[in-house]
Amino acid sequence: MSEKNFADVVEKIRAAISEKNFESFSENVDAEKFLNDGYGEVVEELAKNCSTFHKLYPHDLLFKFGSTALKIYMSKFKGVHVGFVKRVIFSYFDKNLIPPKNFLSAPIDFSAVELEKFLKALSFEVKKISELNDVICAEIEIFGDNSYYGKTFGRMNFKFEFVKNFSGIWKLQSVKNIPELVPLILDICEKFWPSEWDLGIKI
Repeated sequence: MSEKNFADVVEKIRAAISEKNFESFSENVDAEKFLNDGYGEVVEELAKNCSTFHKLYPHDLLFKFGSTALKIYMSKFKGVHVGFVKRVIFSYFDKNLIPPKNFLSAPIDFSAVELEKFLKALSFEVKKISELNDVICAEIEIFGDNSYYGKTFGRMNFKFEFVKNFSGIWKLQSVKNIPELVPLILDICEKFWPSEWDLGIKI
């Protein structure tokens, strides 16, 4: 695939997100695999670096009791956590979404509104693509603008994997450099996500 053709694929995903076109988004993103596989990899990284993260974020109970307890907890609540993210995504694509007053009044919708603010503050640049058979690995730099949300996100390099399906459509299905992204994204979460918001995830 040429760089121009691949840029068209990425632009289609960007447009689907920007225009809140869930049908187009689903056609080009395998969100189910992306979330389920990614969750397991993230848990492994959190557990492997549990003691380090506990020193960095001593207030976070997730890291207080060690890697084994962390894995047990995350395994037990995987359905809740992944389900929460899926519901936030569905809410984001709802063009009739009305922003709630605060997180606790409507955790899903509030999170979707915050997600929208982050997405509007971000831009991307395709740095490199490599293709092998029906798989493409794309190095894409995502960076924020000068707004609060853009500065909070900062700048990160993602290695995304796209796989061609039977219809010839390239679908985003995984991130291949999760280990290097976990510390960066965790730091954003620890700074941005107040502890009292956690009550909403358990509904």
